[in-house]
Order: sequence, then structure tokens, then C-alpha cells
Amino acid sequence: MSLLKSRFSKRSVVLLSFTLLTGSLLGCAQGESEPASSGSGGKSNSGSNVKIQFAGWGDPSEKEVFTKLIKVFEERNPRIKVDYLHIPGDYVGKMNTTLAGGNAPDVFYVPDGDFGRWVSQDLLLPIEEFVKSSNIDTADMWSSGLERYRYDGATNGIGPLYALPKDIGPTVLFYNKDLFKKMNVPFPDSETPMNSEQLLDTAKKLTVSNNGKTTQYGMGPIWWEGFVLAKGGKFLSENKQEFIGNSQETTDALQFISDLTNKHGVVPSSAALKDLNDTQMFKSGKLAMMITGRWAVPDFRKVSFDWDVAPLPADNWGGTSGSVGLGIYSKTKQVEAAYKLVEFLGGPEGQKEQSLMGFSIPSFKSMANTDVFLQPDQKPEHAEVFIKAAETQVAGPWTNLPNAKWFDMLNQGLGPVREGKKTAAETLNELKPKIDTAIKEGNPKLFK
Repeated sequence: MSLLKSRFSKRSVVLLSFTLLTGSLLGCAQGESEPASSGSGGKSNSGSNVKIQFAGWGDPSEKEVFTKLIKVFEERNPRIKVDYLHIPGDYVGKMNTTLAGGNAPDVFYVPDGDFGRWVSQDLLLPIEEFVKSSNIDTADMWSSGLERYRYDGATNGIGPLYALPKDIGPTVLFYNKDLFKKMNVPFPDSETPMNSEQLLDTAKKLTVSNNGKTTQYGMGPIWWEGFVLAKGGKFLSENKQEFIGNSQETTDALQFISDLTNKHGVVPSSAALKDLNDTQMFKSGKLAMMITGRWAVPDFRKVSFDWDVAPLPADNWGGTSGSVGLGIYSKTKQVEAAYKLVEFLGGPEGQKEQSLMGFSIPSFKSMANTDVFLQPDQKPEHAEVFIKAAETQVAGPWTNLPNAKWFDMLNQGLGPVREGKKTAAETLNELKPKIDTAIKEGNPKLFK
């Protein structure tokens, strides 16, 4: 899942160019002149051909997978032709423009962070009844992946389904085994997460400085949302009407993250990451540990050193996972054909092909526990860490409400904490009244 990656920024992927998009999308929402063909969960129409458009992003390997899948889909559904619009840049921004113009692809990627806004604007078609009458076994799917695509008219996470997960992307710790061996540091345990003290101690032992200049960092930037939740912190009250991110647990977790950089010097600062980001530093052997997701595996399999994965270092199993959904445009004229494609891509066969490429965890738990995903002849050795992470991690706070302005405000407001200019407690106490106002103003249906 391509979903990035400022650790103090909202994790949703964006892609595409407006001139390319608007031209290629013309006529998509209206569909072809022929009536729709039969689709799963619905009645059959005429035998005429129907054309639908499907939009998504991804690197060349993901594009290759979906090109292959669409070919198989068309072979099995000869009366449905799919125009695959692969978008290499600024996906969300340009989709926003296209959706606002009333002329969007029939089926498209729905980043979990943008789902709430799109569904609350009536841009997505409810697919609950289609799913119930299809061959999708929702009981076998990761609940945190599925539930984030529900909406009840006021808030996310409950109500009918509006998308099927294309993937689920829990975050785990990747580590350079060669550096650990060189520095005589024990490998992280694959079953028990490091606590904060163990993380700091390990990172210190793996950090190297010469003449006041750090040449090797022990740890990469912490993905703060998941770290806070795994440490027992929270962002919203149970009814989602109030920001409670100024609690002791949350402020302690965020202060610890800040101190790793600004007090202990074991995590590179934003200035240190200007020339090489954390992924590039890890691949070049200048970073011993980093947090990222399964999507990094195909790239890391090309490096020359040995590496593996371990649980997110936050005392307990937990954290946040990302996801991308497969949604249907609410104005499509080809509902049944569109759902057939969603069912195929989000179903067992589509999930299997994505998993075999190494960049994705299948949405089905039974498939994740097979060699399709575990791939025991390839790195990482402890791939089961991803499965446990998928079981224990939840949707990120950016998915909690239809209007996520409150979360953007939190993101931006944490800048001084990240830079070590203010304490987490001071900053979050200052932000609370502003964020509470943003929650209420942005999500009025929640307060009715």
C-alpha cells in the first residue's frame, strides 16, 4: 500500500496531474451508451458491452499487478471492459477536483484518510447489500481494515459499508541485522515489543558520532500516532466529540518521541533528513532501525545487507495501520459492473496477486497465514510480525471523523514539539480548545 511519510503528517497518499486527469475522465461517470451487463449481487441486464473506468496509484510493480488483474477480470467478464487510469502523482488533490466536477471514475482508490470527507459528501455508493450477496467472506477479513469504511451519516466506523479494503498496512520495526552484529547489540525480539527504555538503550548503542557529527543513527523517526495509542494514549473521547490528547499518557508519549531527537540525538532531525530520508538512510546503512510498512519489503529485498522485522517498539502490541479502499462513484451508471470489479480486486484472487508481489498483506486472515504472504524463502524471516500487527493495530485518528480538520490542526501544531522548542504538555494544552472547536464546527451532525 503506497500510503507518505512525514512522521508528523497525515498518512494518505496523493497522486495525478489535472490536465491528464480531466481529459481522460470525460464521459466516465455517464458510462457508455450501452446498458450495464449483469453484475454480482444484482439482476442481469442486456448482453451489450459496458465500459467502466478504474483509477488508482502505485509504483510500477503495483501498476503491473493491477494491469494483470484487470486482464484476468476482463477475460472472465467479456462484456465488461475496464479503462485503467494509473495516476502517478497528486491523486487525492486531483480526485477532489474531479469529484467536485461531478465526473469521476466508476471505481477508484479511496485512501482511508479521505474516506470520511468523500462519503459525507455523498460521493461514494453504499455497497453493503452487494457485499452480503457476494462471495466475500467478511468474517475472514481484518476487522480494523473493514470497519474504517463504514459510515452512518454522522461518523465513521459504524453503519453500512461504502468500500472494500484493497489492503491493510500495519507499521512494524525494520532493523539492519548486519549493524546489530557489528555493534554487538542483541536483535529485537519478534514476539515481545521493546519498551521505551529498551528502545532508547538500543538506539544509543547503535548511534555513532565522529567529531560531533552523527554518521549512523540508531532509530528513524517514530510514527507518533501509533506510538501514542500503543502507549495507552488517546486523541478523542468515546463519543468523538472532544479532544483528549492532552492527557498524561499522550503527552508523555509525544515528549519521549521529541526527546529521542532533541535530547538523546539517536533519531535524525528534520534537517538531518533533508538530503536522505529515513528509507534512503536505512538502505545506505546509516540507520539501524526504522518504522514502516509491508510496502517497503520489495525495495528492501534488493539491499545487500541482512535485515528483519520486529514489533513496533511501544511497550505493547498496538499502534495504527493504514489502508486504501476500493469505492464506487455514487453517480456511476454502471453499478453492477463496478461492483463486480470491486469484488474481484478486493476478493481472494485480487488479494493473492498483490500479496505475492510482497508489498501487501491480504485482507483475508486465512490467506495471511499461508505462504502466499509469509513467503518463507524470502526476507523478512519473521513475516508473522505483520500478522500480529494487523490483529492489534487500529485505524489511525485521521479516520475517526468525516471532517479531519481537527487532525490536521493537531499535526501542524506539533511542529514545536518535534523541533524541541516546546514541551508536549504545553503544546497540547494550548491546542485543546482550538481542536475542540474544529471538531464541532467540522462535524455538526455528530452533535445533533
